[in-house]
Amino acid sequence: MACARNLRQLHYPVKSRNVFWVGPTTYNHVVGLAVVDSNFILEAVRYLGYDAEAWEHVEAEWAGQIESGQVVGAAGATMWKDTAIAAFTLVRQSELSQDEKLHGMRSNLLGSLRCLKVLRDKARNEGSANGRYGLLPRGYADGGIEGIRSEFTNTVWALAGLRAATEAAARLGFQEFEPVRQFYGELRQSFFAAAREEMRRHPGGFDYLPMLMKEDPQWTVPDEWDRPRPQSAQWALCHAICPGLVFDKNDPIVKGHIALMQACTQEDVPAETGWIPHEGLWAYNAMHVAQVYLWAGLRDWADTTFHGYLNHASPLYAWREEQPLRGSAISRYVGDMPHNWASAECIRYLRHMLAFEDGKDLRLLAGIGAGQLAAAEPCAVTGTPTRFGRLNLELEPHGAGWRLKFERLAGRDPDAVQIPAMLGDRARLSGVSGAKFRQEDGLIMVEPSAHSWTAEWI
Repeated sequence: MACARNLRQLHYPVKSRNVFWVGPTTYNHVVGLAVVDSNFILEAVRYLGYDAEAWEHVEAEWAGQIESGQVVGAAGATMWKDTAIAAFTLVRQSELSQDEKLHGMRSNLLGSLRCLKVLRDKARNEGSANGRYGLLPRGYADGGIEGIRSEFTNTVWALAGLRAATEAAARLGFQEFEPVRQFYGELRQSFFAAAREEMRRHPGGFDYLPMLMKEDPQWTVPDEWDRPRPQSAQWALCHAICPGLVFDKNDPIVKGHIALMQACTQEDVPAETGWIPHEGLWAYNAMHVAQVYLWAGLRDWADTTFHGYLNHASPLYAWREEQPLRGSAISRYVGDMPHNWASAECIRYLRHMLAFEDGKDLRLLAGIGAGQLAAAEPCAVTGTPTRFGRLNLELEPHGAGWRLKFERLAGRDPDAVQIPAMLGDRARLSGVSGAKFRQEDGLIMVEPSAHSWTAEWI
């Protein structure tokens, strides 16, 4: 409720459209729209039922598209990934609304993706590692890495945007997107070849992909204090993993990222991941990581990280972007207070605990464990939007166990619908009525075309 309040309090006009601002001071209307923040804020407000308001914000964001096709936000023109993120947002909002608005903006979308190809071609002549690898040009990474650098963040988000857009184009029969699909394949191949060369060994004994490339001189500055942290700017890779779905769950890059986030965890959240590289934490960055844990099936890590993030809220249930760790000798603060990307992440995670879209699959109760069941109270979502249509879910105590009532309204069928075979530590599935089901690797696979059924655990 507090997070919904935070979002509504910062919903006010820019020019002729009302938008959801990230913060009241540092990130206000003077600076402009933050494109990446908006992607997650808009998903949260869509979950809250503000459908028309979400579309109005999307339109305001695309008003920043320039003649080249690039979408330029508050972070400036060298934040190349903003163009890909705007494309990702447009596709996601179209999925959630189950409407035809993507058809009306297909030329805008195509222009933005063509712009990414022009940027890739331009990079080949800049003499950097980015160009040699066949990636997007040197650009602004954000999240703890300043300046125009040889980095991966712009390319990994470009892959996420291209993937989402080309899949939507194929589904909707947009034939003119075929060259974009070919470009996506080329950029993907180039990125994975580059990643193999740029992986580093962590002192913890695992390999990970840093977002700053080996050729960057900051890696070799004399004072180790001034060198990048391994976890610097990993936010973009985190997003490319989930919700971007650029990687398979067993990919070495994913395994390295998860190991890195676990290795840097302090106060139950990843630390030193942003603009405070020593004894600081980026509060809501924990929620990016918690979503990856949830996607990877690491429910306990997801739950611990979620509660760690909650425990860094202010007394009014809002979050500063970055703050010192307890006992830190460095009293630094970064960003707005409140910062509404943090508010959005709370709402997103609560929804995804119950209903989580994993590509073409729908995973139910993926974040529900013994801790959530201990109060023995019902929880529900009503009319929550997904790419498979709106869902009604109600999980409630039933006898000595639990009962889940499921209803899915009109929409395309998922490839799979999953529920856990064990709910918490003790309740085992006793059956599903209204749909066929089978057990597979500790999960229950429910008939994906069934629109209404009930499951019970005892």
